[in-house]
Amino acid sequence: MNQILSRKGVFMFKSERCNKIMDLLKVKKLLSLDYLCTELFCSKATLRRDLIELEEMGLIHRKRGGVSLVVSGNNEYSYTFRDMENRAAKLYICQLAADYLSDGMCIFMDSSSTVLNICPYLKEKKHITVVTNGIATAFNLIENQCAETYISGGYIKNASTSIVGEHAANFFDKYKADLAILSCRGIDKYGLYEANQQQAFVKQHMMANAKKTIVLCDSSKWGQSFFYKLTSFQNISAIITEAKPHEDILAGILINDCEVIY
Repeated sequence: MNQILSRKGVFMFKSERCNKIMDLLKVKKLLSLDYLCTELFCSKATLRRDLIELEEMGLIHRKRGGVSLVVSGNNEYSYTFRDMENRAAKLYICQLAADYLSDGMCIFMDSSSTVLNICPYLKEKKHITVVTNGIATAFNLIENQCAETYISGGYIKNASTSIVGEHAANFFDKYKADLAILSCRGIDKYGLYEANQQQAFVKQHMMANAKKTIVLCDSSKWGQSFFYKLTSFQNISAIITEAKPHEDILAGILINDCEVIY
C-alpha cells in the first residue's frame, strides 16, 4: 500500500510522505533515518522505498543512517516530483488564471506541472484550440475533450513529459495564439529564469507568437535565479501567484507594467 497511518489517525499517501521529506530537508539539509521515521510515523522499510525513489529523481543523497538534500543548482526536478510539489498553491493559481480564458481562443501551454492544472477550466469554454509541448498536457486535454489539441514534435527530455529542442521551438512559429500560459523555475527582481536552456528556448518562441503571455508561478519560485534567463517582465502581461511577492521583486514587476495577481 502507498499509504500509512499518521499520528493524527489519518492516512498519509506516498506523495504526501515525499513532500514532507523534502520540506524537512529544505529546513535542516541533513536528517537521520530515525528522525524521519518519527516525523512520518512510518517504518524504516517504508521510508527506505520513498528515499530510493527520491534519490532516483536526483533530489536527495542517501548515506549511512541518514539523508541529505541535493542542491539543485541549474538542474530540473523530475516531472513526477514537480507534479506533486505545492499542489494546493498550483490549484489556487489556476483558479485565478481561469479569468483569462474565453470562448474561441487559441492558447499556447507549456509542459509545466503548474500549467497542466488549468486544463479542467478549458472544458468550460467553447471552441478552444491548444498548442503545447507537454505530453501530459496534451493527454489530459484529449482525454477530457477540453480542446482541439496540437502537440509539437522534437526531443523528449529525460525524466519529464517535455518536448524540447529546435524542432519543438520552431513548431510554435507556425501559429498565432491569443494567449500563452507559462510557468518558470525562478523569479527575481530582474526577470524570469529557467534551469534548462532547451525549455527556455521553446517558451520564448511561444511568447514571440502570442498576443499576450501570463505566467503561473507559486511563491517558492520568488528570489530564485538560474543560469538561463527566460525573459524580462516587460514581455509578460501578468504573473499569477498565491502570495504577495517580495517587495523588491514586486517593484521590478510593476515598473514594467506587468500585473501581479494573488
